[in-house]
Amino acid sequence: MKHLLTLSAVLLLILLITQLENYLGKTDFSRLTPQKDQIDYYLSDFSIMAVAADGTVSYEMAGRHLSHWQGKRQSRIIAPEVNTSQGFKLHTDHLLYDQVTREITTDADVFINAPNGTMQSTGLTAKLDDNLLRFDSNVRSTYQVK
Repeated sequence: MKHLLTLSAVLLLILLITQLENYLGKTDFSRLTPQKDQIDYYLSDFSIMAVAADGTVSYEMAGRHLSHWQGKRQSRIIAPEVNTSQGFKLHTDHLLYDQVTREITTDADVFINAPNGTMQSTGLTAKLDDNLLRFDSNVRSTYQVK
């Protein structure tokens, strides 16, 4: 009886190995290509500075995480904070940057501090080529008059 159990276990193991080899043989790994929704790089706890032609820093962006999709030409930034040389500071929960349309969007709360006041909204759309900045809803602002 002991020999019969051992023989059955060996036959079962051979059957499993054969099935696995058949499965792997049918998978065409050469057809696997990067998908449009596959991230090609990401940054964690990052800081990026943009330098103007005269060598001064025009703005600095920092964030917790940046994911970039080359196929879609988009970047998603988690917990971004943007500081400009003019004293503006923007922070929000997340931003999506589309390189094709050159638009920055978010549906999260947005906070902007300026030298003469503050602004807050829910949602933001920035069209970089049109120099357009649209606050979607719940816009509140406070300005100091000098």
